[in-house]
Amino acid sequence: MRATWVLLVWAVTRALMFLMAMQVIPVEHQGSFENDVNLYRGWSDTLMGGSFPVDDDKWQYPPLAALPMLVPRLIPGSYKVAFYLAAIIFDLAILLLLWRFTNRTGGSRAGIWAWTVGAALLGPLLISRYDLMVTFVAVAALTVSASAAVRGLFIGIGLAIKVWPVALLAGLRRWRELFTGAGVSLATALIGCGVAALLLPHALDFLHAQGDRGLQVESMAGAPFALARALGWWDGFPTYQHGAMELVGDGVGTATTISVVATPVAMALLLIWWIRARLTETAYYDAALTTVLFLVATSRVLSPQYMVWVLGLAAVVLIVRGSSQWPTAWLVLVATLLTGITYPWVEDDYATDGKLLGTLVLVARNLVFLTAAVVSFVRLWRSTRRDTPSDEPRPVAVPTS
Repeated sequence: MRATWVLLVWAVTRALMFLMAMQVIPVEHQGSFENDVNLYRGWSDTLMGGSFPVDDDKWQYPPLAALPMLVPRLIPGSYKVAFYLAAIIFDLAILLLLWRFTNRTGGSRAGIWAWTVGAALLGPLLISRYDLMVTFVAVAALTVSASAAVRGLFIGIGLAIKVWPVALLAGLRRWRELFTGAGVSLATALIGCGVAALLLPHALDFLHAQGDRGLQVESMAGAPFALARALGWWDGFPTYQHGAMELVGDGVGTATTISVVATPVAMALLLIWWIRARLTETAYYDAALTTVLFLVATSRVLSPQYMVWVLGLAAVVLIVRGSSQWPTAWLVLVATLLTGITYPWVEDDYATDGKLLGTLVLVARNLVFLTAAVVSFVRLWRSTRRDTPSDEPRPVAVPTS
C-alpha cells in the first residue's frame, strides 16, 4: 500500500508539472520554463551540426553535458515535449534508485517521500532544466554500490556533465578508497572529455567560460544587495549576462571576491574534518551533502535548479539510518519550498523591480540554506570526532557491494 501511495503521489505531481509546463494548465511565467529548454534545443542543433557551441557565454558546461541535450532527440515529437518527458523519466529513475537503496539497506522511507514530495515543491522548474540527469548520476554514485571503483565511475560521469558530483569524493574515508574512487572518476572524466574533443571541436571551451561570471542576484553574497535595493539603500541593479541576472553596482566586486575566496576556505574546513575524523559507516553520505551545501553556499551563482542536486543528496541521507544529517535534510526541504515560491512566481520582485516582498522570500531561502550548511558541517564534525566515547563505527545498514 505504501508503494502504491508513493507512486500515486509521484504520478499526480509530475503530471501536473508537465501540464503546467505545457500551459495546458495555464500559469504565468511560461518563459521561465521554456527559455532554457529552447536554449538546449539550439545547442542540440549545434551539436548535431558537428560542433560544440562557439563564442556562446551561456555554454559553460563540460562536454558530456551534451548528452542530456541530445537525449530528447530520441523521443518522437517536438523537442520541448521530448525534453519534459526525458526529465520525468530521469526523475522516476532517481525515485527507483532511492527505493532500491531503501530496500537493500532496510533504511527509512523518509527519503523516498522527501524526493517524491520535495522535488514537486519546485514545480515545473524541476523538469525544465537538465539538472535531473546529473542528479540521477550523483544518486547512483551514492546508492548503487559500496565499491569505490563503481562510485568513482559514476562520479566521473557526473564530473564530465556538470562538475559538482566530484564533491562526493569527500566522503571516501579510507585512503585506498579515496585513491581508487578519485582515480577512476578522473580517468572516466578524462576519457569522456577526450572522446568528445576528438569527435567535435570546441569541446573544452568550457574551461575558460566561468572566469567572467559575475555575482548572481540569487546567490548567498548577492541577496543582501537585492534586499538593500528593495529598501532603497543601494543604487545598483541586476542585469542579464552570462545566462543569469548578475549584479552591477558599488560593492559588488568586493562581494564577488569574498564569495570566490569563501569556496577554498570552506574546502579547507572539510579537509581538516577529513584528516581528523574517525571512520563511520555514514560518513560517505553525510559528507557528500555537507560538501555540496558548502559549494553551493559559497558560489557566485545559486540558480534555483541547484536545489535539485541538494534535494537528491538529502533524500539519500534520510534513508540512511544513523545519519547525522537528518536535521539538515529537513532544512533543505524548507529551502526547496522557498525556492519553489521565489522562482518564478516572485522572481521579478528581486531580479528586476526591486520590490520587498519577493526579496524577503529570497533572503529567507538563503538564510535557511546557509543554516543548513552550517548545521550540516557541525553535525558531521561532531558525529565523527575522535573523542567520542567509542571510536567504533555505528551499526547502521548500508550496502556492502
